[in-house]
Amino acid sequence: MAANAIEWVYNAGSAWTPLDQHTQISIEALWSRNAAQWIQSPSFGGNSVYIDTTRLVLMWSGYNYTIARRYRQQRHRR
Repeated sequence: MAANAIEWVYNAGSAWTPLDQHTQISIEALWSRNAAQWIQSPSFGGNSVYIDTTRLVLMWSGYNYTIARRYRQQRHRR
């Protein structure tokens, strides 16, 4: 599977929101090692977020967000 076919998203209410490219690359590297770590995330204003890929959770400012790894949605041309 191609790396660009995967995206990391987080649950924000009733929607799954894609994370920025930098955060996705960082999470993918953590996921490949079953690791957890603090990272800087432009999706959260450049602030530090804690990513735990074994629990599939992103923690920021006292909130826990479920994260998921999924195939990137393909846009069909008409």
